[in-house]
Amino acid sequence: MSLTARRAFLQSAAVSIAAVSADRVLGANDRLQAGFIGLGGRGSWLHRMVMRRAEEHNDVAIVALCDVYARRLAQAKERTPEAQTYVHHPELLRREGLDVVFIATPDHWHAPITLAAMQQGLDVYCEKPMTHTWEEARQVVHAAQKQKRILQIGVQALSWTKWHKAKELVDQGMVGKVVCCQGTYSRNAPGGDWNWPIDPAAGPDGKGDDYIDWKHWLGSAPAHKFDPDRFFRFRKYWDYSGGIATDLHYHTVAPFHLAVKNEHPSRVAGMGGIWIHNDGRETPDTFLTAADYPTKWSLTVQSSQANAVGPRTLIRGEKATLYCGADWEGESYGLLRVVAEEPFKDEFKQKWGKEEIVVPDIQDEGDEKHVANFIECVRSRRQTNCNPDIAFTTMTAIALSVRGCREGKVFYCDGEKEAIFSHPIKM
Repeated sequence: MSLTARRAFLQSAAVSIAAVSADRVLGANDRLQAGFIGLGGRGSWLHRMVMRRAEEHNDVAIVALCDVYARRLAQAKERTPEAQTYVHHPELLRREGLDVVFIATPDHWHAPITLAAMQQGLDVYCEKPMTHTWEEARQVVHAAQKQKRILQIGVQALSWTKWHKAKELVDQGMVGKVVCCQGTYSRNAPGGDWNWPIDPAAGPDGKGDDYIDWKHWLGSAPAHKFDPDRFFRFRKYWDYSGGIATDLHYHTVAPFHLAVKNEHPSRVAGMGGIWIHNDGRETPDTFLTAADYPTKWSLTVQSSQANAVGPRTLIRGEKATLYCGADWEGESYGLLRVVAEEPFKDEFKQKWGKEEIVVPDIQDEGDEKHVANFIECVRSRRQTNCNPDIAFTTMTAIALSVRGCREGKVFYCDGEKEAIFSHPIKM
């Protein structure tokens, strides 16, 4: 199905999917039965957020936990002792009465577990990136539509007021025709970002809480003898992650797609390398995603893990510039600011009353609002804020920038045909 046809489906989903009952019809007082797959750093954070949701709203219950590392599983069990534990996710997915599953595994497991969960009739909250590859993303988006499952990808900014207000300003024509967006997600971690602590006793030969089912963790990834750096620091390796692009750029590209236009990019390039952290990693410590779009605008996201200062977060239009204010930008944080371009100041002032429009009190609102949106959409059967469609178009920019960097190519996409090429196409 083409992008246009699927988008028409999603636009009607607020009405049509609401009429489709979940496999288990929920009453007003019923609690969603939730399972968690992957209980490392991010999975544990999600687990705690849903625990708070359960305490405050009593509309969800954590009943199942899964991780291949026994220590992480035991720690989660201590927090929710009533939940049943599993080492292998297929057993959890077959549990009777389960409604939703939260997935926070390495990237290479996102698509297989999401597809298996939807096949079991479950709704899914999956951490970003949507998938490891572009082809997997296309498969997931069609499966979600066919099986009428609710899917939320963990880009929490799409549930913040900030980016919906930015979209409103763009839709009103305040910046004129958008020509480009720019942003970053940069950090500076001495010794190398993602070099998380390693439990020295843990591994496939570990006893008790030190046991890791390494073979299951690898899944479809290439066979490799157990390497604690690969397990505990998986984002450094191409087999399990897309590095900066999938971990960080996804958070910047998706909001731009929301605010400007949700469409597949027509041309994508990725550049970067390991300029500082020569610690055995494969994924770059400095990376650029660049994309052009069919409706004639461009996007650049330039990030580094060896310098925390990057380009200002801007939506640049012919007639005005929208300053979107990331937290590291200091004076512009917590507000949106639209500033007229010099040749259009008089026109802008006549139409909008000022040469500069400020929208105050636009803060980053954390993660719990995004989790709440998922839970509410599971009940209403309406589309989530990071639904499969916007997650897929974002994945096109992300996955193709990774491939472009690794293969030394520029990639092209025909969004209507959902096809990608490494040579120019006529649009």
